[in-house]
Amino acid sequence: MWVAVQSSGNRLTRVLGVDSEPVNHGWLCDKGRFTLDAIDGNQESLDVLKDSTRITEPMVRRHGALVGVGWGEALAEAATLLREAASSPDGVGVIGGAALTNEGAFAWERFVRGVLHSEHVDAQYGDGLDAALLQSLPKASIDEAARATTVVTLTGDLREELPILFLRLRESAVQKHNNVVELSFGASALRSVARLSLPVRPGEAHLVARALAGGVLAKGLAFAQGELDEARRLIGETGEGVVFVVGRPNVAESAQVMESAIRLLCEGFPAATFLPALRRSNVNGALDMGLGPQLLPGRGFDARTSGRDARAQLQALVAGEQKTLLLLGGDLLGNVLDKDLATKALEAATVIVVTGHGGATLAFADVVLPAAVQHERNGTVTNIEGRVTSVTAKIVQPGSAWPDVAIASELAEEFGQSLGLASVEETAKAIEETTGYPAISVLNDGSCDGVMVGRDDVAPSRLPLDPMAFPGIRSAYTVGLASRTGSTEETEVGVMASTMASTMASTMASTKPASLHEVTAGRGVDVPLADAYSLRVNVSRRLYDRGGAMLASPALQGLIGTTIVGLNHFDLDRLGVATGDVVSVTGARGTVSLPVLHNDGVPRGCAEIPFGTLDASGENVLGLLVDGDSVITQIRLETL
Repeated sequence: MWVAVQSSGNRLTRVLGVDSEPVNHGWLCDKGRFTLDAIDGNQESLDVLKDSTRITEPMVRRHGALVGVGWGEALAEAATLLREAASSPDGVGVIGGAALTNEGAFAWERFVRGVLHSEHVDAQYGDGLDAALLQSLPKASIDEAARATTVVTLTGDLREELPILFLRLRESAVQKHNNVVELSFGASALRSVARLSLPVRPGEAHLVARALAGGVLAKGLAFAQGELDEARRLIGETGEGVVFVVGRPNVAESAQVMESAIRLLCEGFPAATFLPALRRSNVNGALDMGLGPQLLPGRGFDARTSGRDARAQLQALVAGEQKTLLLLGGDLLGNVLDKDLATKALEAATVIVVTGHGGATLAFADVVLPAAVQHERNGTVTNIEGRVTSVTAKIVQPGSAWPDVAIASELAEEFGQSLGLASVEETAKAIEETTGYPAISVLNDGSCDGVMVGRDDVAPSRLPLDPMAFPGIRSAYTVGLASRTGSTEETEVGVMASTMASTMASTMASTKPASLHEVTAGRGVDVPLADAYSLRVNVSRRLYDRGGAMLASPALQGLIGTTIVGLNHFDLDRLGVATGDVVSVTGARGTVSLPVLHNDGVPRGCAEIPFGTLDASGENVLGLLVDGDSVITQIRLETL
């Protein structure tokens, strides 16, 4: 998505959506527009355990407390801890990186694999999908999804997870009368415009996918044969022209269920294309830079290697099999579903954190290295469709915070090694020269809508700014958008596209992406039988959650909801309760009291609970209800 960022006196003042025809049409979600305070609006906040606090100096733990030190001492301490852990097999791993630029992610990948010799790296927090599987899928662009005669969604509520994609698909359905076939896991704002909505309960997505591909309705699914036949008619025999939008709608369900569904759909509809809907910041760029098990920079894949994902690392830390954890941005405790497991892992581990913000996780940190955050750094990022665009620093990072490229490079020097990455520009050049992945060419030419990775058929186009459409923008240079205004030579676009295409074609041959037959994810899943006296749980995402940006933005904190259990009217009637009534909810690790909400978007026999919320007493109770080791989570409700 293109945005124009304005600043004054080294303070961010406004973010505006820029009209990018293939991506966002000038739209910008309210969360993106009004969370500027999270970056530079909390100078008075000094408690490092709060998300609103900016980390402005390196810190090390001395006598049980974090104290400020110079960069030299902090880097030396971090290197000592990492060197000790790396001396034992599988002793160190990395979680995070989705909030970095591509250049920052590339630098850390070089450090982790090249210096620490570890394959345990994961930019996701256990709430995503197998990156190699997604890499192997035939890709669709956002524009192609919005133009498709039929689009099939296997995601959470897109209005909550990816609002701009939701608006594009809603516009396609309402104005262009294209078909939306929704596999409905819970409440969804797309349902009102969907041609067909098929309810899917936890543990059934792969069965629904098999039914769509084969035409035979499995016993016990929550829709009728006639609805299946209509869905198959809209998709067609091969799926030609159809786009499947795939994500992780339920983080209380094992990713294996959705991965199996995605593989079945890819095999069953060979002419269809896929748009992965991972919701976390620049997670696609981080994965493309190799921050995931078996991944290589430049969207490459190495089946010969193996590494622990985020949850496996946490389990290994608790078991003592892994000694040290390097966290790249983000608050681990605020991002994982199983907070109890994460807490035990942090208590057992040596922890080095590279972050621009505070958070509860820093209570366990042994070394903290302050990093620049968005709007404070230059580089490139990659969106959900694989479009690489440039970002420009608008303000100077506070205190002695450094860009991630500098931190990774200096930490490597402590090991007596050089990453060969002296600047963001050199890093971008190294990315493109070694992998063919667009980076320095995008960074040097900020006047286009970005470059689609692996899509030579999608040529970049110039992006002019209309001052009338975006009031307050008087000069492209004022908002850091280079020469996007004024006349341009159209031939330059063709030259740039031709140059990038030839570079990518010649270089990416050595960076081989995953193919479906190489990937092990999605080859089947064993789902336990549902308990007739229990409800299957869907833990869904909300736009206004308890993430760091929201907690550090006073203007938006009032929009964060409380924990509530959404139920179909059938289940409400069966229990004899109504909206607002408080019930006893028993899960994997305990019992809590929560209010219920009538929501017929929730399939019968299921309960929907939002992630990133607290109950009325201010407690995060999901850890008591969700069993992270089970394929599905089930709870029992009783009246009080």
